[in-house]
Amino acid sequence: MGNICNNSKISVTENVVEEKNNSTPAAPVAPPSIQPRPATALPDDDGEGILRLLLLGAAESGKTTLLEQIRMLHKQNFTEYELIHRRAFIYNNIMHSMKAIILNAQKNQYSLLTENEFRAKTIINNADECLGRLTEEEYDAIINLWQDPGIQEAYTHRGEYNLNDSAKYFFDAMERINKPDFHPTPSDLIRAYVPTIGIQNIVFNAKKRTFQLLDIGGQKVDRRKWATMYDGIDAIFFCSAISEYDQSFEDDDDQSRLMDSLELLEQICNEPKFQNTPIFIFLNETDVLKEKLLTFPLENHFPEYTGNTEAEALEFLKAKVKERCTNHPNNLFIEFICAVENETMAKILDKVFKKLLQLVK
Repeated sequence: MGNICNNSKISVTENVVEEKNNSTPAAPVAPPSIQPRPATALPDDDGEGILRLLLLGAAESGKTTLLEQIRMLHKQNFTEYELIHRRAFIYNNIMHSMKAIILNAQKNQYSLLTENEFRAKTIINNADECLGRLTEEEYDAIINLWQDPGIQEAYTHRGEYNLNDSAKYFFDAMERINKPDFHPTPSDLIRAYVPTIGIQNIVFNAKKRTFQLLDIGGQKVDRRKWATMYDGIDAIFFCSAISEYDQSFEDDDDQSRLMDSLELLEQICNEPKFQNTPIFIFLNETDVLKEKLLTFPLENHFPEYTGNTEAEALEFLKAKVKERCTNHPNNLFIEFICAVENETMAKILDKVFKKLLQLVK
């Protein structure tokens, strides 16, 4: 195998994150966004009571990005440990994204330029062990492969496979990101895909009230944990990536990722414990949806759709969401979002928290 990514080799235990200079390289492990405390261990408040929010959604729906937006809005700064891990994940995201594109190009026989064939092998061989700044060989491979017509063709068909939505953003910023003194910007941190491991827990103050927000992993294997957190919840935040209408799971080609998300939402709306609980639904990735509609018609996946514009597509998808919530018609609120847009998200979240406080008074 060729040289692997340079790294400040990171070792992670379940609740402790350490930076070590001589540890064995391994794939980065998602650290807690904030050191988790037990859900029952709540901070002191001003007597009005702590409001408990449950953040749910399928994997890669944008819920952790939503959590990070809430953190930034309420001045929950990243720790140095977190920055170390986020940098590692950014480099890992870059390598794995390019590997996914290469594999799709090979699957569909999109030819690469002759001089890029060896570069493709470099990425495939090294991606799984990338922990830090790319080597010169890997950096050269990413830069040149991203310009390759075969790679661009595979990227155009990214709905056929699972690809980080921020792949283009990071590829286009490679020169800045791969500098030795790279310090992730807020935009970088928001766009890095970091899978939720277990239950993330943050406590913050907003509008003179204290909130506890619990983020539970959305992978299928994690969903059995959801029910253990249903008691004493004041509101649900549910994320769904509406751009995934044309994407399926690697182990299930019969169901789109969006349909899986809608089924999860229906289960939440049918949960007796949430009968009177406000549910805020965040329909994420409107930017990706707008781009996809030009190439992958919505009617190919929803034959009943007859619209022609982005606005009509959004209203159609909103109606599909409401169909899943017929058993929870009250206290249901739907927001279209692009979770990586900081300024827009700040306005939306401000509106959401104002509404939430009106409901719980």
